Amino acid sequence: VGAVHATVVPLYLAAAGGPTVDPTALAVLSQACLDGEEARFDYQRRDGETSRRLVEPHRLVSAGGRWYLVAWDGRRGDWRTFRVDRLTDARLAGRRFPRRPIPGGDAAAFVSRSIGAMPTQHRVELVVDAPEEVVARATSAVRGRVEALADGRCRVEMGADSPEWLAFVVAELALDHE
Repeated sequence: VGAVHATVVPLYLAAAGGPTVDPTALAVLSQACLDGEEARFDYQRRDGETSRRLVEPHRLVSAGGRWYLVAWDGRRGDWRTFRVDRLTDARLAGRRFPRRPIPGGDAAAFVSRSIGAMPTQHRVELVVDAPEEVVARATSAVRGRVEALADGRCRVEMGADSPEWLAFVVAELALDHE
């Protein structure tokens, strides 16, 4: 429990539910993040393809009812974001690794950028009567972009595969918008 508390970063605290996550996987990944130990797991990508992974876990991020692992994937030579509900058979690999700085220095921001880069089926554009910082925090778990406008408002472009999810996020803003 201490490892989970020490390694989880919240990105968005919405009331929306998410897929079920194996608590053992969360415990293993949290311990790996805390101890700087490599982890192995089988991973199912968004397109359904599965692969075995060996990664250097750095942080867990809870976002919009989902859990994400931010990790360095040595085989691919790059940082990756993994949805924890899509991985199975998580286990420690028994080898420590040197800490690397997460791009941008913030795991939650890294996950937000990763989510924002994924293609979506539905998009929405809003003009919100609130400053950019406020809206950026409120929309951080969705695939989107926030742009400040000259009059203290901002433009928000968001995407999701579910129109219901987009409607939920817009309703959760609790800010005036067009």
